[in-house]
Amino acid sequence: MTIQNYYSGYCESYEYHGNTAVEMTLIKNGVFIKRDWILFDSVQEAQDFFYENNEVDFQ
Repeated sequence: MTIQNYYSGYCESYEYHGNTAVEMTLIKNGVFIKRDWILFDSVQEAQDFFYENNEVDFQ
């Protein structure tokens, strides 16, 4: 799953694939500025972070 948050000047993207990590990327003007993995001790912690820290609307 991917969630993208757009701000003036850059895009912040989070990807979660059902494991204990969430990939975070920052893109500015089409150029990757930063790519990092946020690691968790459990799948539940990773899911909680992904869903609670990113506004998800499945409607």
